[in-house]
Amino acid sequence: MPIVRCRLEGGEGAASTIRYVPLVEFELWRHFMETRHGRAVTVETVSVWVPENAWLREAGYAVEELEPVLRVHLDLVGPHGVPVPVERFLPAETYPEARDALLAHFQRRRLWRGMTATPGYVVPARARSGEKTVA
Repeated sequence: MPIVRCRLEGGEGAASTIRYVPLVEFELWRHFMETRHGRAVTVETVSVWVPENAWLREAGYAVEELEPVLRVHLDLVGPHGVPVPVERFLPAETYPEARDALLAHFQRRRLWRGMTATPGYVVPARARSGEKTVA
């Protein structure tokens, strides 16, 4: 899964400003953050997210090269009760807080159901093939 690691300016604490956004959604997400919320977005790198499994170790990646990130899947209750799938990527180190913040958007009206979290890693571009980080 191609993913953008970026920093959302104006948040509290450095760890809370890191965001992982699927590349296919990134420009729309950036537009929304900058125009609706008035927050600047700085791209740090474009990379890939992979589910946790043994091939990462076998491929020779050092643990310190990988960023632990969970892929969260939940279904929003859409029009006429039809489930609308949503995926978000949350840093493992701040997962409980990030999960609670995500769900707070939907808690008031119980507009979500069935959440799962899949452990995985963002493999930085420099770790994949010696490429330079995209800024």
